[in-house]
Amino acid sequence: MSISTVETFVRNAKEQVTQRDINDSILKAIAELIRENRRLDDEIRRVRREVQVSRRF
Repeated sequence: MSISTVETFVRNAKEQVTQRDINDSILKAIAELIRENRRLDDEIRRVRREVQVSRRF
């Protein structure tokens, strides 16, 4: 997913009435940020490996 998904979860949290609904929306936003961070970490590792391999040749 993406940052726009996180923004949607945060917007939903602002619209919620009960604390439980707010917490659920915030937790979903945090989980999405963690997934996006892991995806970016994987992408960085992939690019670094490609750079190292290209330097060998």
